[in-house]
Amino acid sequence: MAKRIDHAARRQFIVERSMGLFAGMGYAKVSFLTISEATGVARTALYRYFKTKREIFDEAIHGCTHAIKVASAAIARQPLPVPERLNRVADTVIDTLFERKQFLLAIYAFVIDMVRRGEDMRARIAQFTGGLRELFLRLLEEGARRKELSVRVDPRLTSEVLFALLESVVLRILLGVELDAEKAKLRFSAMVRSIAENATCPEKGA
Repeated sequence: MAKRIDHAARRQFIVERSMGLFAGMGYAKVSFLTISEATGVARTALYRYFKTKREIFDEAIHGCTHAIKVASAAIARQPLPVPERLNRVADTVIDTLFERKQFLLAIYAFVIDMVRRGEDMRARIAQFTGGLRELFLRLLEEGARRKELSVRVDPRLTSEVLFALLESVVLRILLGVELDAEKAKLRFSAMVRSIAENATCPEKGA
């Protein structure tokens, strides 16, 4: 009897192995043949799971960003002060960015190439990153209600500022000037500390 194939596991294997190829070679240099040779899955069989190389790339990006969203959402639900949760979310994101640095470079090269070809990438980027911006907003609104943040804090504006700070970490990693995750975390925590200054004590039962 032929061994039954776990198609879900094989699909995940293809994505994970391809992510390593994209990270090491860059998106443009990876082909279906490259992926086939690296995974041991025939090109004809690859088409059963993905129609194009871009589908694989998109799923690899989604897998990375989804893992961040799941971890961040779990942190956001913890019974901790809002400033601490904000810092823990940032720590998770920054650690992931440094762990996936090479893949981040592949994503950047891909986006730049698509923009040069005239493709509007704003919607796709928002699709992969929007959840984090909204999570910051929800936490900041909670912090304002609980009076854990300064009364001067505008949750929506501040969520944009915190998100932009993480975007700057991405850029600094890509430029090779951000070499230490801990320094990036300290900058973020300093920003969180500034918006928590002069906050009143949280109300009991809040």
